[in-house]
Amino acid sequence: ALTIWGCTSGDSNSANPGGDGSDGSRAKVEASCDAIKEIQSYRYTISLKLQSPAFEQQAQATPDPLSEFTQALTDLFRDMELDGAYVAPDRSQAVLRFPGQELELRTIGDKSWVRFGATWQDQESPPGEDAILTPAAVCADLVEDLAPSLAAGSGEEEVVNGIETVHYRLDKADLKGLPALLGQSGEEGLPSEFGVDVWLERNNGWPVRLEIAAADTGEGGEPISLELSMEFSDINDPTIE
Repeated sequence: ALTIWGCTSGDSNSANPGGDGSDGSRAKVEASCDAIKEIQSYRYTISLKLQSPAFEQQAQATPDPLSEFTQALTDLFRDMELDGAYVAPDRSQAVLRFPGQELELRTIGDKSWVRFGATWQDQESPPGEDAILTPAAVCADLVEDLAPSLAAGSGEEEVVNGIETVHYRLDKADLKGLPALLGQSGEEGLPSEFGVDVWLERNNGWPVRLEIAAADTGEGGEPISLELSMEFSDINDPTIE
């Protein structure tokens, strides 16, 4: 899913983040994912809602022995909410909720547990950093690529959950990945309706909040849409255990 979410502009990686615009180009914004690693504790939420003809095609496909598992994965990526928490250096929790199901992962040091429904079991080893959806993963795979498309002078200062941020809106950039997110060819252009809002921490530039929404219609007139959000809270809260 994170690979698909790389909705960057075609030239964003070749831009000079943080430029001052002296060469005639506008100043670029730079997001820092490394800054997240410096936070001692935090909570976060991630929400994903995706409506696409691909899901309907899968539902109508010929059943197979893994169809129940496949449908569960489909439901996960179609409508998912994740509540997580982290305490440095090695404690984490992630609760994933999707229609009719709940999955929880907990890690302390080199030990890890997983809960599906009401049943807990040990895991042989903790999941890798890229095994579950985390703020650091969303930042590295999405926000860092979006940031150079933001105009440095367009941000507005806002306080989010007690954190001083700069709020950027992106509604006209060439986000060539958004059609792919909606299951369409990139050649078809941007969806008819979309918006991207990013709140970067004012001093260190890590994404405190992210909101992406897009909607369009498929070739047959069927609605397709994407809603993705992420938000930090309780930064360095000593009560998080």
